[in-house]
Amino acid sequence: MSALVFLLLFSFINGTESRKDPPPICSSSCGDSLEIRYPFRLPNDPFTCGDPDFELRCENNKTIMNFHGGLYYVKGISYDDHTIQLVDVNFSDDGKCSLPNRSLSTDEILMAIDDRYPGLVNFTYSYTLNYVRCSDSSVGSVNNSMVPCLTRNSSHVYVNVTNWSSLTSYDVPKTCKVIAMAPAFYEESVPVNPSYETVLKMQQSGFQMVWSVECRDCRAKGRGCVYKSADTTFLFECEKEY
Repeated sequence: MSALVFLLLFSFINGTESRKDPPPICSSSCGDSLEIRYPFRLPNDPFTCGDPDFELRCENNKTIMNFHGGLYYVKGISYDDHTIQLVDVNFSDDGKCSLPNRSLSTDEILMAIDDRYPGLVNFTYSYTLNYVRCSDSSVGSVNNSMVPCLTRNSSHVYVNVTNWSSLTSYDVPKTCKVIAMAPAFYEESVPVNPSYETVLKMQQSGFQMVWSVECRDCRAKGRGCVYKSADTTFLFECEKEY
């Protein structure tokens, strides 16, 4: 009888200690030399690896992220700075002439449409590519760069580059319509009227967002997330309860 009690007690203590152990450190890749580890994961990783809210996909040896209906190649993840670099799947090839896979403005990211990704990395180098279709070729300031593969005799498509803000209705002539937007992070100086070659480089550079498990958890509790300190730009914590 005493042996049975000892065995049960040992099992209880051992089980209690194991629950205190930290989750296993998992690391995987998708063939593109990108290390994928907590909080990110791939669908085939063990269920104890990563966070389901940060799940990525692997297609043709490339890591893909679905961000609000748009598909993006993951070009880099910094686990120290908590940043992620994305490129629209339609912009991945050099010299590819296309519209974005999903229209996404820089404003949408800044408005924190996703608690997992609370903002942009750097406002100074953040731009919005505004794709505008016009029925008239004489449309003034919006005709910065013509998109050759989308332009026809009666339909002209241009890319207008703005800083992080989007075009407003006052900026677009009546004969034009904004048909898509895409964010871009570009560390070179962009002229007022950039060439289409520059636009292609901006497309391929993609954009960078901050990721934060803490923000996701804070807002799930109905609280806001704030910077830990003035020196930790990309690290967050729950706001204090008063």
